[in-house]
Amino acid sequence: MRAIWSGEIGFGLVAIPAKLYSATKDLTPQFNQLHKECGTRINMVRRCPKCERDLAYDETGKGYEVTKGQYALFTKEELQKLEGEDGAGGIDIVEFIEPRDVDLAYIDKSYWVGPAGKTSRSFELLRSVLEQTNKVALAKVKIRSRTRLGMLRPRGRLFALEMMRFGDEIVPADEIDLPDGKQPTEREVQLALGLVAQLTGTFEPSKHPDAYRAAVEAAVEEKVEAQQLKSDDGGEAREAAAAGGKIIDLADLLARSMTAASNGTASVRPPVKAEPREEEAAAEEEVEEKPKRKKKAATG
Repeated sequence: MRAIWSGEIGFGLVAIPAKLYSATKDLTPQFNQLHKECGTRINMVRRCPKCERDLAYDETGKGYEVTKGQYALFTKEELQKLEGEDGAGGIDIVEFIEPRDVDLAYIDKSYWVGPAGKTSRSFELLRSVLEQTNKVALAKVKIRSRTRLGMLRPRGRLFALEMMRFGDEIVPADEIDLPDGKQPTEREVQLALGLVAQLTGTFEPSKHPDAYRAAVEAAVEEKVEAQQLKSDDGGEAREAAAAGGKIIDLADLLARSMTAASNGTASVRPPVKAEPREEEAAAEEEVEEKPKRKKKAATG
């Protein structure tokens, strides 16, 4: 599998070369909008209702709605500046925490992180330390656009990187209006415990397939066999979318990191230049509608 990003994990003053891989894939059946009469895929256009004309991409900007109908307009350059230093990116560990302290509601999307470079010694060191301490690393992650929170946890010979939501993105449970609760009877509790015991098993994902996807695939096969197909004759008219290391004393860096931590000094590891991969242009839910590429940097 090809990496989608290559950069570094910041562990104090230690820079650990690492590569990021997709840990999940969306297999939900995807449908395109077609013109029912001729079967051609419909083009989505940017249209200004006031000027009554279609707009090119470079004619558009982004606006933050301050009040109803009033927007603060930002250029692409201004938004890039807000995202942080051009070219800076990486996974910077800020503290180590107990995994049981993280509510699953904070978890957003998962990735695999593997070693990079000529040696994986520093990568193995961090993985081994986390396994021995039964802790996970909370990190600031800047892969494509804005900095987000992430949690690194050992998973075999890799790390799982769980992208996280910020604290104020979680709706407090006490904001949910609940009816006055009536306590169950002892008989009801015993019957429920018996049912739980009967249904208790080992989690095996293969036992719970995607019934919707199977139904869609079967329906598509039926239409293919019945030759109920439409040809997209306008496809060609659409524009194609869319481009010698120095030896480091690892022990010395760790010792200096401990000194900095004891003095309350933040990590001074310089920002790294991330190496983009072709797959970075793929749109994902947690990034902008149309990810941007910066020179020598993975963003968006």
